[in-house]
Amino acid sequence: MKAKKGQAALYLILVLAAVTVLVLANVGTFLAVRAKNHTMNAGDAAALAAARRQAEILNEIGRLNLRHAEADYVCDLDSARDIVEKQKRLAFLGPLDCLRMANDAAKANGAKPDAKMAEIIRRHVSDIHAVYQQNPDLYPEPWEGAWEEYASGLSAIAASGVYAGCDNVAFADAVARFPLTYKSFYSAVAGESWCKFVVAGWEWLLNCDSHNMPRPSERSDAVVVNCEFCSLRLKLAPLVLGDAEMEEFRALLAENGASFPPRQEGPVPTDNRPLDDPSRLYIFYDTCGVWRQWTELDPQSKFRMPVVGRPKPEFDVLGCTAVFRVTESMPRLLSGDSTCVSWNAAAKAFGTISTEDGVSPVTHESARGMVLPAYEAVRLIPVGAANPDGQDLSTADATWVDHVRDHVPAYCADGVGGLADGCSYCSCLKKGEDPAFRAKIAEWIARNAETCRRGSGGSGPSGGTSYAH
Repeated sequence: MKAKKGQAALYLILVLAAVTVLVLANVGTFLAVRAKNHTMNAGDAAALAAARRQAEILNEIGRLNLRHAEADYVCDLDSARDIVEKQKRLAFLGPLDCLRMANDAAKANGAKPDAKMAEIIRRHVSDIHAVYQQNPDLYPEPWEGAWEEYASGLSAIAASGVYAGCDNVAFADAVARFPLTYKSFYSAVAGESWCKFVVAGWEWLLNCDSHNMPRPSERSDAVVVNCEFCSLRLKLAPLVLGDAEMEEFRALLAENGASFPPRQEGPVPTDNRPLDDPSRLYIFYDTCGVWRQWTELDPQSKFRMPVVGRPKPEFDVLGCTAVFRVTESMPRLLSGDSTCVSWNAAAKAFGTISTEDGVSPVTHESARGMVLPAYEAVRLIPVGAANPDGQDLSTADATWVDHVRDHVPAYCADGVGGLADGCSYCSCLKKGEDPAFRAKIAEWIARNAETCRRGSGGSGPSGGTSYAH
């Protein structure tokens, strides 16, 4: 009888152990789903909040462009200069509001403060003091004291807690070492995906190492008007038009909200202002950067949208975007350790301007690329379509930021010896230095390069991109 009781007790222990494992597994699954939902909701909310603020700033800059044109019309040059100063402040400091609002939205949707993201900002504040302010020729200020105001704003954001990290920061001191600053390069090496090498045109790397890697030049256009975080990608330039062109242009501005009073009788004064006079400068889209129409892109472009047919005018524009990452640490109940769940989301503002032919994208050529108050809607877009050349900047990924800003320069200067132990990206660079590994790549490319083609859209029935969230 005692033996039977002992067997029953053992059986109950096994049953309880199984039930405990099952309960923990279910609780773990629940926590994982909840963490994913938190990060998705918080990331989407952050991107949308930042993009809405970008739209408000662009509209305000556009309204000031109209007021500037009105001041020019009556030769009120002092007002024109004051307007330009307001626009510079909006473009340079205004996007910090996007960062604040994104964090507020993420926090309201359950995101937790992320110490690593806050450290990225604090480190950048240190770089502003130690590098930007000490090298005014490389990093000119849009006005005296601008860097200090900017650094103070970032410090305040970091101190209040960072709940969503900006994932497409255009750091002014970032020097492109293509392709060593592209995540897709490392994924190709790690996964031995040599078609990526062919499509990206990276075969030349097989003949390079850290000793003969092309050295990039220093940035000379680091700061003109744009903020690094949630950059609007704008430029200051004079408006130079002949008399007839100017009349047509004023008619377009009038259609979009400008009001030009009747001129007083007498000859029209000759405009003798130099082109660089502040009163002649307006805010335009930086079409050399990212502002353009989707449908004008090369069909093989990395950030071609996977669409069929022509999009509506208000959506036929590629421009500034807000990309945010939310990360949440989730405990693993069975193993006792933890894992990170993250979500990336991108959003941008859309709108149209009025022309003689009806509504057109905000970058329409009849407006000479001038920013006008045109933004009416904000939408989420694929993350892979959000950055200038399809690159995944990942500036809210602390591990990646450390690699790009510390390990890559050390590799270019000191070779493999400058790489860090325990860094997966550094391991890829070490792997890429192996002559046998390079010979393997070259042999594969020689045999299969002709079969490598860029994708024509999403792989699923509803389209999509290779890199979305």
